[in-house]
Amino acid sequence: MNTSADGPNFAQEMETSQESGCLICTALKRFQSGCVHKGSDPKPQSLCSVHTWLIAKSVDAETAADTLLSILERALEGKAYGFSCEICSWVEQREQAELEEFIKRLQNPTFQTWFHEHGGLCIPHARRLFDQVPKDFRDAIVSPVKRDTRTLKASLIALLQSARAGTPTHPGILGRVAEHLVGKRGLQIR
Repeated sequence: MNTSADGPNFAQEMETSQESGCLICTALKRFQSGCVHKGSDPKPQSLCSVHTWLIAKSVDAETAADTLLSILERALEGKAYGFSCEICSWVEQREQAELEEFIKRLQNPTFQTWFHEHGGLCIPHARRLFDQVPKDFRDAIVSPVKRDTRTLKASLIALLQSARAGTPTHPGILGRVAEHLVGKRGLQIR
């Protein structure tokens, strides 16, 4: 699922996506990564802790130094410290656009069938969509989330039993459950 600078387009590629987990989160992570890695033009004027550290650890030294120097100078002038994070704001705006696009796609019977069989949403995005979709489409949101929840619950029970028995465990399930409960790591979903 790619996102363009012009707006959401995850829905155009959703049927061929090989990534698991929340479709909205996946689109947002890619968008966020683009905001962080492109050298941001315009550069963010303020950053939260998460995005400051993300830039510091994942961007080339020139881009990171240039971005953080600009923010440091603004902070010394008292202009950036304590303000909200611009990348968070950009991601939040994109999130609403992605939700709106998802709702449009959900009205297509072919997409509904695909989503019922293969789609995934984290609980926070499912709740937000549930509140925004027409009542006729609420089951299309709830059914896949319940399916994923049952699958994850069974995997957690198996992991717990293995751990209690002292046998080697496969903790990758813990990350999948965390994503299902709160969204992909590194995203601040409200």
